[in-house]
Amino acid sequence: MATIEDIGIDLGSTNVLIYAKDRGIVLNEPAMLAFDYDARNVIAIGTDAYKILGREPSHIEVVRPLQSAVIRDFDMLSIMLNHFITLVIGKRIFSRPRAVLSISCMANELEKRQLILGMLEAGARRTTLLPRPLAAAIGAGINVMPHVGHLVVDIGGANTHAAAIASGEIMAESAEIDGGDAFTDAIIRYVRLKYSLLIGFKTAEDVKCAVGNLKEIGETEVTIPVAGRSLVTGLPKQISLSPSEVTEALNEPKRNFIEALIGVIEHLPAQLANDVFDNGIVLTGGGANLKGLRQVMEEELRAPCFVADHPQEAVAAGCGYVLERPQELSMFLGDKRNK
Repeated sequence: MATIEDIGIDLGSTNVLIYAKDRGIVLNEPAMLAFDYDARNVIAIGTDAYKILGREPSHIEVVRPLQSAVIRDFDMLSIMLNHFITLVIGKRIFSRPRAVLSISCMANELEKRQLILGMLEAGARRTTLLPRPLAAAIGAGINVMPHVGHLVVDIGGANTHAAAIASGEIMAESAEIDGGDAFTDAIIRYVRLKYSLLIGFKTAEDVKCAVGNLKEIGETEVTIPVAGRSLVTGLPKQISLSPSEVTEALNEPKRNFIEALIGVIEHLPAQLANDVFDNGIVLTGGGANLKGLRQVMEEELRAPCFVADHPQEAVAAGCGYVLERPQELSMFLGDKRNK
């Protein structure tokens, strides 16, 4: 195993990504564990736990330690962090890495202390907490140091973090915007109401990724088969869902998302708002890949929008860049940390 001294971690509600100095993204796993109540132990973590989701028997529960950017189960979070960090750096006694960990804007002081403690137990010798929007901006290649405003919209699974950044600081922010899961849930509701068919979250997520589009494409449509359980007969049933139906299903969360962003922009100081409209809005996070989102935002917000390269990796990369570029980004290493 290659020696790794520094790691950047995107600790999301949906996925955990780890960036290793000079190596890039070395881990991308679902942020979940499977707990067996009969055996009273964790039986699967990350991808292995995701495979069980929706198929778990009554004595097994798939747990997300973070929900809506809030720590729900610190013990499970510590186990998950320890597992992922060990996968990347191995078990170490004398050589422990430094880490930069993304932190939600909504995290309180207790949660911050819990995260630092969890990282210490997982093998990090020193942990710096970096606000998620700043990490996303740095990872997207934005120079956050000049006295010029940028608006970053990081679309995670449970939440979207929108933040105006200037002079290396967050000038205005909101983490109370729905993330990509809201679009997935909308597909589940649509299919249940229109077809009396109950489908799982994983099925709806696959539909969203395959044919989800916030814009009407106006082309010959190829339907996608969707299977679930009939709410009428209780038996397995399959339907054919068209892309236009999926677009219709996504209309409500799309409106909510745009209205929330308008609310953020409306509360910006005038000069900062002017900077945002000059420089555009940068989209990061896995939700930035939703087809038609950038175009809808440009039409509704009347500002240029750009999707970062590898948007899902931006937060982890930004955390890693802080460690790779200490001369340029040293101010971000002065955060609360353990030594």
